[in-house]
Amino acid sequence: MVKFGFCTHESYLRAGERRRQSGARAAYSLLDLGENPSEEMIRAFEDISFTMRTSRGTYRTTFRERFQDVDAVAMKWIEQFYAADSEVAIEDRAASHGLTAWEWANRVFPKFPRAKFEASDILVELIELSRAGEAYIVETDGWPLQYVRPPFAVALAHPESWRYPVNRLVALRARRRFEKLDLGKNWIETAQERGWRIRRISCVHPLARELGRRNVNFQFRSRDVFDESGGTCDVLRTMNIFNRSYFPAKDLARGASAVLHSLRPGGIWIVGRTWENDFRNHVSLLRRSERGWELLERIGTGWEMEGAVLSGTWV
Repeated sequence: MVKFGFCTHESYLRAGERRRQSGARAAYSLLDLGENPSEEMIRAFEDISFTMRTSRGTYRTTFRERFQDVDAVAMKWIEQFYAADSEVAIEDRAASHGLTAWEWANRVFPKFPRAKFEASDILVELIELSRAGEAYIVETDGWPLQYVRPPFAVALAHPESWRYPVNRLVALRARRRFEKLDLGKNWIETAQERGWRIRRISCVHPLARELGRRNVNFQFRSRDVFDESGGTCDVLRTMNIFNRSYFPAKDLARGASAVLHSLRPGGIWIVGRTWENDFRNHVSLLRRSERGWELLERIGTGWEMEGAVLSGTWV
């Protein structure tokens, strides 16, 4: 069996609902929407991002109003602890393409017009290397995610299904050819010197990018969730990242420590996950105290690692 991909915006939009049923993969180059995209194109961006798997094995699974209840509870506590005219510093880490960060920011700025809002993710753009009708879609560290040669768009970071032997063969050959390029540390410059055309493809949601252009107090940047921002943050959110399915216990402890050393005393940590069985959010809102952490409120059953943090097992 063989499975063709969507390699142009026209073919992707024309397929409509059939694209979900077919399971065909879209070329990640279609995330490049250009200036002033239509609502239909923005929805296409969201759909393609929903299915994109990074080299780390994480999916950028998010959707509109996913954190509506989380935003409401967060705003209640922010309004209780911070004055409306304060420059409250908010970080939303592991924010995927930033749609939910944009939604939260639009709730923050009307009440805190001087707020500083930073959304971040480890992946903010992809690099397309194209030449002679073929293209590699590569993460910024040089790891290839996808090979596109119409009508194929095949995964390189993770194996194609055995159900599609032709796709597996195309991916295998493409992966071997990429390895033989041996681009080295400065792989972008080397690829350009060898005749590859370079295009940067933003992975940030168009609405988040537009907000950043209109409001200097909103920015989207590349940041690792394990970064420590030196105690300059008042409110920090890490949703759907610090859980056992992604990290072992020692890394979860390291993540909790990074958050602790990023927040000012009295700062708020919003942490939890959306359970796939019911798509409900289970979140803990914690406040940095002199003793470590104190619980402000739970949504659902709370964060799965809440007990370890509150008991002092982790610092």
